[in-house]
Amino acid sequence: MIGSARLELRLPGCHSLKEKRGILRRFLEGTRRSYGVAIAEIDAQDEWQRAVVEAAAVGNERAHLHSVLTRVVHDADRPGEMILVDCELSV
Repeated sequence: MIGSARLELRLPGCHSLKEKRGILRRFLEGTRRSYGVAIAEIDAQDEWQRAVVEAAAVGNERAHLHSVLTRVVHDADRPGEMILVDCELSV
């Protein structure tokens, strides 16, 4: 079974792509380490204050996948750094 979460994020404090990359790198690496998911930026790479990322996880229990991906979504909303604008969760 495969589950995924597509997240649209706003990064209101970013004033350059370099700043955006730093914030996203910390979030993506921390998420991989904490939850064991595959996660990457998939759209809006050239926009300073917007990012679209997708996380994917594989497992044999729907409830576990839902739980892991829900925690990823929750961690994406970081006031002052990133704001979760939209989310599509599929398990």
